[in-house]
Amino acid sequence: MSDQASASSKSVLMTAIDDGVAAARSGDVAKLAAWLDGGSNPNEYDSSGWTPLLSASVRGHSGAVDLLLKRGADSSIPHKRSGGLAVHFAGHSGDVETSRLLLDKKPEHINAVWDVNGHNILLQAAFYGHLNLAKFLVGKPQNFAITTARGLGAMDLARQFQNNAMMDILRPYDVPAEAKAAYYQSYLKRIAPVIPPGQAKEQELADRLVRTIESGIKSAPGDPSAVQSTLDAVRSVVEKEGADVNRLGGPLGQPALIVVVTGNNGFPPNPNVASLRNHLAKYLLERGADPALLENHPMAVQTIIRAAVFNHLEILKMCAEHMPPQRMVDAINEVPLVNALTAMHDTVLRASMAAPEQLEGYLNQIRFFVSHGGRSDMEDYSGVTQRNIAERAKDPEVRRRLLAALDGKG
Repeated sequence: MSDQASASSKSVLMTAIDDGVAAARSGDVAKLAAWLDGGSNPNEYDSSGWTPLLSASVRGHSGAVDLLLKRGADSSIPHKRSGGLAVHFAGHSGDVETSRLLLDKKPEHINAVWDVNGHNILLQAAFYGHLNLAKFLVGKPQNFAITTARGLGAMDLARQFQNNAMMDILRPYDVPAEAKAAYYQSYLKRIAPVIPPGQAKEQELADRLVRTIESGIKSAPGDPSAVQSTLDAVRSVVEKEGADVNRLGGPLGQPALIVVVTGNNGFPPNPNVASLRNHLAKYLLERGADPALLENHPMAVQTIIRAAVFNHLEILKMCAEHMPPQRMVDAINEVPLVNALTAMHDTVLRASMAAPEQLEGYLNQIRFFVSHGGRSDMEDYSGVTQRNIAERAKDPEVRRRLLAALDGKG
């Protein structure tokens, strides 16, 4: 076969696969059935690394999922680029029937862990705030000690986002911290990075920089002196020993700036922690830290997205001052590999489930993003836009305020 004929054949094949993925993504069961009847393979990838089953699962189309499973789709085949399984994407969509079908087929997948973020399906439900899915899942036998890539169990994750309704569901199933810590150590061993030959010293400095920041933030709540001592220690590692502020460090492979913005400042916010994060961010940005640099774990995202999750608005403003305007726009609207949730998605999502005292902070962040080119019409993998999240907020007043902020009002 000539090269031209081979390329033409490959193009036809990819078009056929794309048709199947598109039918699954839209939930068009009749079209999907016709595609399968034509002899198409349900376990082929499209050009973006999706199979029909993965696409149907992330959109929560249980009819398409049921058909695909009956026609030979393998739920153990991961997304080609991110490694997520159908069950993880069902956790993103939050569809209970889709999740039931997948777990009936492979019950063991309730404990299947997505290495990039450490999530199993229960952690996905807790992360996205899917209450009905969480209620369904907790009744099934599973390992409740499984944690995220940051060592948080499902209850810890709900508490981090102050999702009281989710905490009520998960509280009876929480396990001792020791069990979660033991599991977390096994996870870290599994994802441990390989250090390239000859780079041990550079990596040790990057790791030490990350440890110094983490230790300082951990000490700051009860120790006001930790702010200055941590800043001094960071300056020493960077300026005297030559640590690269943009080298990925620590067990999760993160830039120092992402480590700074990972986590909240407490409820209510602890002034020492907030001050330390802000000072560290200012220093690192002045030393050339890149807010658009991606981490390896826990979500393979950059600083703008991570800061958005935790409502570090002052740091987001600093980042905007150190980035060309278009680069900031691109970072705000960047589509991450794991879930396609932009910084605006995360902001609206957290605002929709935040405790009342946290809402205004997220609303201010939405207004900031809108003023810097943030979009509200982009779909995540489940087909939900930033505006859709706002429209689905249960509290009418929260819904009204979210939509007003997205429209640049109030």
